[in-house]
Amino acid sequence: MCNCLTMRRDLRETMGGKYPHSTHSPACEDYVTEEFARIEYGDVACVMEKREAEAFVNDSNIEYVVTTVHLTRDQFERMGEFAGF
Repeated sequence: MCNCLTMRRDLRETMGGKYPHSTHSPACEDYVTEEFARIEYGDVACVMEKREAEAFVNDSNIEYVVTTVHLTRDQFERMGEFAGF
């Protein structure tokens, strides 16, 4: 059972404000992360589902920097729409 409202939050899951905060505290039993891919090109980056990122990178002639990030599903869904590289 979630008891996030009684927990003290430090919002470390935002990774310094890079990502939205999660609905659940990292100490909550309902806090579950998934692997996503962060794709960077120059000073621009986006986060995608891993399988979509693999297809995107494989279909491109551009060298992207791809890293794995662990976010909750609600963090990922609250991210703004990507405007493109």
